Amino acid sequence: MSEEFLWVGKPYLMKTFVKSLIIYVLISLIYTPIFMFVPLLFIVWTLFAIIFLTIYFLNKRAYTYYLTSKSVRVVKSWVFGTYAREITFDQVRDIHVFQGILARKFKCGSVVFTTTTGLEVGGVVFKPFLARSRANRFWDVKDPHSVRELITKQLVAWREVYQQQRIATAVEKIAERAQPQTSVSEELERLKKLLDQGAITREEYEKLKKQLIGSS
Repeated sequence: MSEEFLWVGKPYLMKTFVKSLIIYVLISLIYTPIFMFVPLLFIVWTLFAIIFLTIYFLNKRAYTYYLTSKSVRVVKSWVFGTYAREITFDQVRDIHVFQGILARKFKCGSVVFTTTTGLEVGGVVFKPFLARSRANRFWDVKDPHSVRELITKQLVAWREVYQQQRIATAVEKIAERAQPQTSVSEELERLKKLLDQGAITREEYEKLKKQLIGSS
């Protein structure tokens, strides 16, 4: 059975085309005096721009982005090879949206992820900044705020399920260690030890505590 994707997207290339065209025109205007004296340079510059932008477009078009029920995935597949990275929800710490002037005009932008490792955040001496790389972003996707909202919604749902699984695991640990004559106070003491060891969160501790007290 194939994996179900909740969302699939690719970079929006129209903004890239317009941005590239603007840069080409501006540089051409700046060097117009030189090109007037040496027309061959203009031809070389134009050919270089066409080749460079073609490679750039193919490189950007090679990316595909996926949202699953438990992760986000960045995949690049083209003639020079394949690259793939999966960021599971337990690694996701925050989700950002970046939009420049043109990106806002074309209603696209990059959705950037920071993870629990913190490797995407640079700047040790100076003010910290978010490093946007091919490995931790959905590059220039359409309607990035909606994409971020969709990912956040799925992330919250996943965390709720994950928390219930942690509670169930904690209950099983208590049941395994419990003796037939164990009192509620002893069970609460074991539960407190799990909290102190970091096996469960404060919220999970309170829920389990209520369950124990209610069953006594």
